[in-house]
Formats: sequence, C-alpha cells, structure tokens
Amino acid sequence: MMKNVFEKIKMNGRKIAASPVTLRALYLVVLLELMLFPFSMTGMDLFNPEQTSRLLFPFTVLFSGAVTKGFNFFYICCLSFFLLPITFIVIALSFFRKEITELIIYLCLLVSLTFYLAASVCGIILFANTARWFSSLSPLAYAAFFSALIFHACLIAVGIVSIKAQNESYVEYKKLLKEEEKKEAVIRKKAAEKLKKRKKTEADADENFTAVKTALSEWVHSVRTVKIKTHIKIKITVVILLTILIILSTFIYTDLKNYKALVSQTADNTGKNLAEQVAAIYDFSDGLHTKISAFLEGINKTNASSPFPCQRADIITTSAKSNVFLEAIDYATELPEFDVFSYTTAAGEIHKIHQEEKRILPSEAIQYIVHFQDINTRSKPIYKEGKDTCIYVYPVTFSRKDGQKLVGFSVVTYLKEILNRPYFQAKVFILSISVIFFYASIIITLFLADFIVNPVLFLCGNIRRTANSLSDMLAGNAKIESGKLIFEETVNTNDEIKNLSVEINNIVSLVRGMLPYVSFHTVQNAEKKAGRLSTTRELCFLFTDIRGFTSLCEKVQPKEVIRLLNHYLDIETKIIFDNGGDVDKYVGDEIMAFFSGAKKEINACKAAMEIRKAMYREKQLALEKGADAIAVGIGINSGSVVFGSVGSETRKDFTSIGDTVNLAARLESANKEYGSKSIISRAVYEKLGKDFVCRELDYITVKGKTKPVRIYEVLQAKEAVTDKILDLKRKFETGLSYYRKMEWDSAEKYFSENAEKYNDAPSKVFLKRIARYRLSPPSKEWKGVFVMTGK
Repeated sequence: MMKNVFEKIKMNGRKIAASPVTLRALYLVVLLELMLFPFSMTGMDLFNPEQTSRLLFPFTVLFSGAVTKGFNFFYICCLSFFLLPITFIVIALSFFRKEITELIIYLCLLVSLTFYLAASVCGIILFANTARWFSSLSPLAYAAFFSALIFHACLIAVGIVSIKAQNESYVEYKKLLKEEEKKEAVIRKKAAEKLKKRKKTEADADENFTAVKTALSEWVHSVRTVKIKTHIKIKITVVILLTILIILSTFIYTDLKNYKALVSQTADNTGKNLAEQVAAIYDFSDGLHTKISAFLEGINKTNASSPFPCQRADIITTSAKSNVFLEAIDYATELPEFDVFSYTTAAGEIHKIHQEEKRILPSEAIQYIVHFQDINTRSKPIYKEGKDTCIYVYPVTFSRKDGQKLVGFSVVTYLKEILNRPYFQAKVFILSISVIFFYASIIITLFLADFIVNPVLFLCGNIRRTANSLSDMLAGNAKIESGKLIFEETVNTNDEIKNLSVEINNIVSLVRGMLPYVSFHTVQNAEKKAGRLSTTRELCFLFTDIRGFTSLCEKVQPKEVIRLLNHYLDIETKIIFDNGGDVDKYVGDEIMAFFSGAKKEINACKAAMEIRKAMYREKQLALEKGADAIAVGIGINSGSVVFGSVGSETRKDFTSIGDTVNLAARLESANKEYGSKSIISRAVYEKLGKDFVCRELDYITVKGKTKPVRIYEVLQAKEAVTDKILDLKRKFETGLSYYRKMEWDSAEKYFSENAEKYNDAPSKVFLKRIARYRLSPPSKEWKGVFVMTGK
C-alpha cells in the first residue's frame, strides 16, 4: 500500500508534483503518533526490581532530569524533537498555501524523522542496562520507533527514485524498456495466436507438441531478456551488502567476544579479591568485632562507586568446636555445619535475607573448599540454580602453629545482571551502531549501484536503439539512410565505460559510412572513412635486439628458429607487460615497446634490467648445452610522439612515429659500437632520479641527425649496486672528462684501469679512439662529439 502511495509522487523540474491529500494526512498521523507516544525509558534499578522506570516522551524529556545538558549528541537530538511540531504545522498549512511545495515537505519530514530515530537509538544506548529493559519498554514506544523507521525508509526510497527521474538518460532508458516490453508482448501474442491456429488446423499430437515447444521457447527468451536488464544492478547491490554484512558480523562477533572475556575476567578478579579481603580481615583482627565491622562499613561506602557493586558481603562461621585445618581437607573430611551468620554488609536489611543463605551445610562447605583448592576455579563465581545471583567464596581461617584453622567462609553475593551490565551495554552500543551503519550502507549502496550500473544501462539502451535502427534497415522494414543510424554518446563518466561508449560510437560511424552500400540482403560494398585521428602523446620507448641470432639461424632448422625466437620474445614480452609496458610491434628478433604514465622511464629501465638478467640466464643455459650463446641490446628514449594510424588506404597500422622513436632505435644499435647492454638518452636519465646507477657513455650524433645527444648506460638498480659498479662508474666518468679535454694520458690511465680490472668494453672503445686521436688529433673546437655512421 505504501509503495503504491509513494509511486504517485512525481518529479517535475525543480518541484515535486503535488501529492494526494490522503498522503499528507498520513504524514500528519505519523507525526502526531511520534509527538504523543514515548520514545524511550530510563534505566532500570538492578538492585531494586520493584522500582519501575520512567517513560520518556519527546516534549518532556528535557525536563525529566534524564538528559545531561550541554553539547552532547543526545541533548541535541532531544532539542530536535521540536522539529516535529514545526513539520506538522508546515504540512497542515500546505493544505491552504500552494507556496509550500512537496520538496519542502519532503525535506522537513526527512530531517525531523532522522533526528527522531537518532534520539531513539541514543536512548537505547544510554538507558538499556539489562535485557528486562526491552521487555519492560512500552509497546507504544516500539510502535512509534518502527513507524518512524518504515516511514524514513520510504522517504529515502522516494528520494532515490526522484533523483533518477531527473536524469534524462534514465528517463529515455525507461521509455526504451517500455517500448521493448510492448514489442515482446506483441511477439508473445502472435506466438499464442500461432499456437491456437495450429491447434485448430493440425490434429497430429506431435505437431501440436512442437508448436507448444516453439511458443514456450519464444516466451522464455523474452522473459530472460527482461530479467537481464536488472540483473547486474541486483547482483552488485547484493554482493556489496553481503560483503559489508559479513565484515560487520565478523567485527561484532570478535569484538564482543573479546570484550566479554575482558569483562568476565575483571568481574572475577573483583569478586575474588573482595572475598579474599573479607576473609583476611577476619584472620587479621582475630575475630574482633570492631575491626571487622569497620571494614565492612568501608565496603558499603565504596561499593556504590564500584563498576561491579556487590549485593552484600557475608561472613558465616561455625559454632562447633572442631580443629579442621585447611591444608588437610579432602572429600573424606567431616566438616561441621557453618551456622553462625556472623557479619554482613546488609545489616539494615538482614531480615530480607533467606534463612538458607545464612548457613552453609557440610556438603556445601566441602564443595566450596574444593572450588577454592583448584587454581582454575578459585577466581570463578559459583552460580545458584534458580536464582539471579552468584557468589564468590573464600575460606575464613585463623593462623595456628599446625596450619590454617578453618572457622568459616566469606561469601560475596552479586546479582548476575550487575556482572553482565557492562557487557550488555557494550553489546547494545555495538549492535546499535552496526545497525545504523548497515542501514546507511544500504542507502549508499543503492546510490552506488546506480552510479556504477546506470552508465552501463544507458550504454546498452543506446546500443539497443542503434541496433534496432540497423536491424530495421537490413530487414527492409525501414529505408536505408545513414542519417537514421545515430548512436547517442550520453555516458558522462570518465572511465572504461566512457571509453567503450566512444569506441562503439566510432564503430557506428564506420557502419554509417558503409550503409550507402547496403542492399536488402547483403553488404555490396563498404568505404572506410578517415580512421582514428592521430594524437600527440608523451611515451617512453624501449627497443631490444637479440645479438647472435642471425648466425644461430644458419645452424638450426627453420622450425627450431621460430621456436627459439618465440621463446626469447615471450620472455621479453612478459617482462615488458609486468612492468606496465606494451608491445608496439615485432620486427624479426627486434621488439618495439612503449611505456606511459608518470613513471614510464623508471618502468622501462626496470624492464631493461630484468630482460638483461633473463637473457643472461638463457645464455648460460645455452652454453651448458653447447649451443651458441645469445645476448641482447637495449635502447631507451622518452619524449613526444605522434600516435595514430599509419599506412595506405588498403592496409593501415596503428603505431607511433617521430624523432623519439627513431632515436630509441639508434640507441639500441649503438650498443654494438660500445659493447654495452643498455643505452638510454638524457631525457630518460633525468627522470630516473636515484633508482638506478648510470654512467654517462658518450656525446654522439646518430646517423641522419646533426644535433648531438648525450647517452648513458644503465649499470645497475640502486638496491643491487656493488662497490665494483661504483668504482667502474667513477673511473669511467673521470676518464671521460679527461677525454673531452683532450688530456689523452690521464684519460688513457682511467680507461686502462677499467679495461684491465673489469674488462670494460666501453673503456676499450675509448682506448682505441685515444690511439687514433694521438695520430690524428681533433680540432680545437672539438667538444667530444662522436659521429656515428651506422644505424
């Protein structure tokens, strides 16, 4: 009924259309109920079960003394009760004043009900101190609370529907669903008519069965199509809520379990210690009445402020003259009856104590002694069957030469509700907060499900409209016109769904270009328009080339060549992908890969070092098998490139072009000149920071270029660097500085040390250059630039 009522509320621009008079009357009835009915009750006096708790009403709670004035949440919520009459007046005036729109009424109701529910929950948390509190609470309070809760949930549902109704894409999607339902209804109707016709004209049972089966299949297909439209939203909502519920339940269980153990331990320690202290004062005072009475009076004074106040503390002794020593007691020991109720903290109410609690029978005494002698049960309470109390017992003794003479017992009595009160209040608090959190989670999840699913649904709706138009054209139900095939790109999110929508729009654009060549049955011809526009992007390129692979190919069969090549390329490709890169193309044994993002240079160098390690392992394996060894050369450069489709009208490739790509390829080839493994440009070097140890290798001009560039070699990752690498770097760069100053002797010294000590190939290259420059010195304007003649 409520659902039908709230479905009458419709959004129209900024206003909500006027609701029926009956709906506003319902608002007034609910508000009147909340104002007149109690919302909570004060806590129960656990020591005095006969004393009744006071019900708390919305407009009298502030004057009842149950609310602490000040800046606290419960006081604020109680003040907000005055929103209820204000909302009541606003709704009442709305019958006569058109200026009070449904939006104003909606907001007033939502705010006032939210604060009312908050005050009710606060009342539960503050005052519910025992399970009896809930059974003693007035049914009117329950009626008011659940009325407010149900009404609040309905208001939230109306708000969600109203927000979606303001979305034009959602309205269009719902309209499309209705059109689809009409089409499906027509299909089902035709199937039913067809089945009916077959039943009249065909007498064969098998044919009738076939007709029924066909009609049912069509109907089931249409029903399944309708279900799929809402399945994804339901699934997301259920999964999120189940996840939250499982996490929340786990938290509640573990937290309450741990807290219960802590409270039980604290209560047991309190009760045991008090019983032990009462017994000890009897022994210490040697039974003197003055000292014992003063001690028990002190217990009465501090008992009220204790977190676990006891009901009373008693000392029960025996009138028999027996010499029973505590150390010698076992099950065979005959104990006297402890029949003297010597002392109690309940002196003024001793008449209320039952007679059986003022004496301890021998059978009970032996149980108490066994309970005390067991270290595992000594600190645990003894529960009285059929009673709401438990006791902590400790033997009262006199110290004698022969041992501890048993003269009685100290008995501390607690109400079970008192011991359970901290845990019960914690449980109420945690459960209340968890319910509020789960209720809020449901609301948020509904919004989140719409946020996630609506773009998908809108995209499906746009595709369905486009597909319907195309199907009608190809089926001959509509004239083939490219202008009628339109894909509305209405997804506003900036994510993969948006990208998918854009790509589908591109596909529809291509199909639209083919439509003029579509005949009734087949596509006669197609014309592909200008492909995807090229863009400029900042990318980091990594080129790899396998050294020695060509000579290896001459010694093995062609099938083995392909297997080996795919093996090596698979190793390199996996490493590139694992480091966030992508492969642009394979050219024989060469790979062209690119990296994007803020850490593209670092990721490219990580991939380069991992490729070097992997290929070194492959080299060692090949040498162990007696096969030809292979190596790899790597070049890395970063910069701006043109990214788009390149090729002819009949064959195109989506790739990157530009100086950045060309230089990366040249750097890979430059490894052959220097005998190095990984060469990077200065653009890459400046982005690495302290993640890698690199050395400046040279200042060169690559073939086809006139502008020189500085190149560097990646030696090792920072975390794996060794003293050898650092010494190699220092000596090489020192030699390089002397080399550029044309101080050949000094440069030769450092390069020679690297060559002899580390067999460094780049150092050997520079030693050869120095030898040539000694015979044919460069000009005075020479700045150390080396011109490469090969690719």
